Amino acid sequence: MLISLTPLRDRRERVMGYALSAYPEDTAGAPLSPDDEARRTLEQVPQLSRMVGRSLVVPITPALVRDGTISRFASLDAVWLVASEALDDAMTQRAVDRLIGSGLHFALQGFPEVEPLPPSLAGSAVVLDAARTPAPLLERRVRVLLEAGLRPLVRGVDDRATRHRVLSAGVLLYTGRQLIRGASAAADRTTEDSILRAIAMLAAFSDGRPPDESFDRFVRDDPHVAASLLKALSSAAVGARGPRSVSRAITMLGRDAIIERLVAVTARLIGEAAHDPELALTALRRARLCERVGTALDEAPHPRARVVAGLLSTLEFALASPLPIIAQRLALPPALRDALDAREQPLGQLLDVVDAMEYGWWDDLVMRCRRLGIRPQMVADAWLETWKSARDELGIIRPDSF
Repeated sequence: MLISLTPLRDRRERVMGYALSAYPEDTAGAPLSPDDEARRTLEQVPQLSRMVGRSLVVPITPALVRDGTISRFASLDAVWLVASEALDDAMTQRAVDRLIGSGLHFALQGFPEVEPLPPSLAGSAVVLDAARTPAPLLERRVRVLLEAGLRPLVRGVDDRATRHRVLSAGVLLYTGRQLIRGASAAADRTTEDSILRAIAMLAAFSDGRPPDESFDRFVRDDPHVAASLLKALSSAAVGARGPRSVSRAITMLGRDAIIERLVAVTARLIGEAAHDPELALTALRRARLCERVGTALDEAPHPRARVVAGLLSTLEFALASPLPIIAQRLALPPALRDALDAREQPLGQLLDVVDAMEYGWWDDLVMRCRRLGIRPQMVADAWLETWKSARDELGIIRPDSF
């Protein structure tokens, strides 16, 4: 089962939870029924809930609502998404009322067309699909839901015009692909310069060459990088206090260890530039995912090149500038330049796979994986593993502790 988690954002761009989507990549025979697909997804929900530390919106079928399968998940921070028309069935509606009474939370998929909702669902979220609903109708339905005391959640917000339209209509939460911020939300100049210099330095040694004195000077003299690096090294792993200077850190750990830690430092700076902790996690997760999955590519680039490609793929969100323009500001090897712009080479094509995995574009994921000769399930498994490892690497204990 392929699993993807898409952030749910509020009107202030803060991540409030994650929408779960699943796809049965390998059924080993006859296709699974919707109920069997939902059961297989449920097996992973407890692990996913612990991993993300925020509320999950989990699709569920009416049959699993009626038979009480989800009652054992009452202690999880989860919202169970059921089709609105399922409440037309009296048994399903009674089951929903019973489960709400035991502490579970429900959301509805689709606009309730006919019957009024039961009182137990007052204040619940109703999920609308921006891609399948004409704009005027979507806006009207959002206002109707708000007037009824419900919480509209719009998914498929994949462009800035749609985001502006649904937020103007009063949408409280939305989900979709990561969008480039407006110029007014761009990073401050000094942080932006530090990010670009850090990536240029990583790219300079992306062929595996050992770092030299120019690397020492950079990590020592750049104020943002030096401060973030010393903060990252202040742990029991390197002593009670950690090194008090970058020069001391290089002496203690060596250049190779410092260049490895620079990856997480750069991801952290990307999040700070965007004022979005989620983007730091996304940047490091993409970097580590490219590092792992890239080993399956023909003539796989050096691990450092794969890591840099993952970081590059998030720059447009932090710097409020399209990737082709950012490419003009960086001196990059051909494979990394292609990853920023055309994505015609294997490393760039791998970033298209990462995008499809991040947003749950399953048909696109399967097609692109087939093109590269890799299994979608391998990508999905690596994606979950790198999510956990990126949280550990950034030192994220709680969602708000970044």
